[in-house]
Amino acid sequence: MKLFTHMADLRPFGSLTRILCLLLVVCAAVHCDNRENTIIDRYSTVPKLERSVPIIDGGDTLRPARLQMVDDTLYVSYVGQTRLDLFTPELEKIRSIVLDKPESVHPTSFVVADSEIIVTDHAKRIVAAYDFDGGFLTSFGLLPDEATRLSPLVVTYYGGVAYVADIALRKVLAISMTDAPEITERGELILTIPPDSGQTVGFPSAICVTPDGRLLVGDAEDGLVRVFTCDGRPVYNFDSVFTDRPLAPQGFAIDDIIDPELQDTSSFDPSGIRYLGRIHVVDGNNAAVHLFSPLGRFIASYPSGGELVRPSGIAIDRARKKIYIADPVARRIFMYRYQDGGDA
Repeated sequence: MKLFTHMADLRPFGSLTRILCLLLVVCAAVHCDNRENTIIDRYSTVPKLERSVPIIDGGDTLRPARLQMVDDTLYVSYVGQTRLDLFTPELEKIRSIVLDKPESVHPTSFVVADSEIIVTDHAKRIVAAYDFDGGFLTSFGLLPDEATRLSPLVVTYYGGVAYVADIALRKVLAISMTDAPEITERGELILTIPPDSGQTVGFPSAICVTPDGRLLVGDAEDGLVRVFTCDGRPVYNFDSVFTDRPLAPQGFAIDDIIDPELQDTSSFDPSGIRYLGRIHVVDGNNAAVHLFSPLGRFIASYPSGGELVRPSGIAIDRARKKIYIADPVARRIFMYRYQDGGDA
């Protein structure tokens, strides 16, 4: 039995072999093209509404304002309430954290940090910190000159630093939340952003620090999302969005759908931006959420159903592909779902 064929024996089948090879190449190309189109479609597909939930307290329907997802727990603040509520991913209430010591605080914004909860109260003009049971830890209300009062609106946290948008100064204040001898102390003003005294942000209405260390600042006066380096230098703005009213950013959240246009592995990029998901920007003026790529390229807006009225907060549960949007005027938390692979 002949196990190996001499090359000469293949000659009569040369044309057939070439045809089969060509068919394989075409099929592979079609498969790759379809896969690429699927990835692109997935990236540009907007989330779909699953349901909306009113938060009832006794006979009152509360006005949810700010949200943050931490592991399997959704933290919620409300307009006019001195507490945060904790919910499961299905919006079943777990417990409340009351913020009434040493005096009542109404959270304008909050962020759950490593070992504490940091809250701004714009009416009282303070930034306060609490433990996870609502125990008061500390508060700040004055700038280092001990004369200028804060006017804090929103707060976020990154690497031991609280970033606070001050609407009177029209800047973002980087405040240390860590005691490190001979380096920094808790409550120390590390940096103002922009750092130049002559530079300001029109109306800093939303802030976020991305995992790669960029500071995103929503400017409701100029209708922009501005991007700063970690040391406060302005670098660029997100794409403009054509809307009926000026863009009024109220919150940021990042999903885990990566940008197919950034997946060039031929160059080394230590920042990790190519692995960053889409950036969702809540727009209170236009009752919408705008999707951007990690570098600020506009992708799409949602929803189209008109269910939002004046949204103000957003959180994303990446494990379950769920998006939560707080709307204090609609008095509801809206739950959306975004695509995971081929699943809609």
